[in-house]
Amino acid sequence: MNRKVVDKPPMIVVQGSCIDFEKERPKILEFIGTLEWGAHEKGKIECSSSGKALGWDFFQIYFDPGFVEKLLDLYPEIQKQEGNDIEQRFVLWLKMRMKKAKLEYYLKLKDVPHEAVKGFRLNPDHYRDDNELEKLR
Repeated sequence: MNRKVVDKPPMIVVQGSCIDFEKERPKILEFIGTLEWGAHEKGKIECSSSGKALGWDFFQIYFDPGFVEKLLDLYPEIQKQEGNDIEQRFVLWLKMRMKKAKLEYYLKLKDVPHEAVKGFRLNPDHYRDDNELEKLR
């Protein structure tokens, strides 16, 4: 079987839950639209359902990392959130902003894009050259 791999850029995945996703999806997209309007940039953002369980609808929001960086420049309070990394701080800030807009969702960071690296990554600027070795003698 030949499978075709979709060449999709790495995205920051935020998972959330609500009671009725079909009713809440337009509200979520409208809120994200206000973020795009504030950033003056159309972000490559997707919002889709990921299933139901015990009366809860689970959904995922895919954010382009470039759009999140633009929001970091516009809203410095993202850096003040209590998170281990930038993506986690962004999700906490997003949850807080949604709460202010009277949108109550449980959000958490699901996936962060990482660059696949094999072996050690060395910076060529930090190599010793012959002149430095002569100084050490």
